[in-house]
Amino acid sequence: MTHDLISLSIFQGIAEFLPISSNAHLVVLEKLFGIHTNGLETHVALHFGSLLALFIYFFKDFCLMIFGIWVYDIKGLKKHPGKQYRDLAWILVLSSIPALAVGFLIKKFYGGTSESFVVMGIASIVFGIFLIVADSNPVDRFVTYKRGAAIGISQCLAFIPGASRSGICLTVARFLGLSRIEATRFSFLMAIPTILGASALVILDTPNASTLFTTQQFILIGITTGLGILTIQSLLWFLSRHSLCFFGFYRIIFGILLLLFF
Repeated sequence: MTHDLISLSIFQGIAEFLPISSNAHLVVLEKLFGIHTNGLETHVALHFGSLLALFIYFFKDFCLMIFGIWVYDIKGLKKHPGKQYRDLAWILVLSSIPALAVGFLIKKFYGGTSESFVVMGIASIVFGIFLIVADSNPVDRFVTYKRGAAIGISQCLAFIPGASRSGICLTVARFLGLSRIEATRFSFLMAIPTILGASALVILDTPNASTLFTTQQFILIGITTGLGILTIQSLLWFLSRHSLCFFGFYRIIFGILLLLFF
């Protein structure tokens, strides 16, 4: 286990859940410190750790969503109080389709996205400004099918280097009137099918998938999972007391630094 891999797992556990574009920061870390992802095995381990953190933190919500689908769509008990979780489950499924489809097409026909520092810098600044503006919306609404669909479609913009998937989801959700906590929770839940889809594409491209889960990879998964849970809880606590503007201004400063020094 090298220091580089431990550093990556720590970084992944924290930055993956913040609206700052973890990928752009990873590129900068690689450039400054010569840190490398060490191939597909590390990529899958880090994202699996993030996925596990989300599953553990939102385990109760998943149980309620599965129960809601069972009661409403299988048993047909339409007056059961679990309808909101059943609706949330289907909203998540439907809103994830656009990004998964676009991601598949990009990987199939283009192979990946650019890592231009200019593109990442401009995207960080522009979407940072959007996040600040969106967070000024005083309306307090909940997720609906229409709002979920709009957030899902906007998630496709995350393929722009430096844009940040969670940042875009939060921005559009706040423009649509969702509260900071509601928007953040929905963004976290939407990350699950996105990470699953991206990891599946990587595993399918791996000749010998059994090599993905060595002892070293399980250590990375453990570190990423533990820090991921802590980061999720910390961000929800922070946003219950403060605004998203902190992240918006941070992104603007980060983008300016990218344009000036890279």
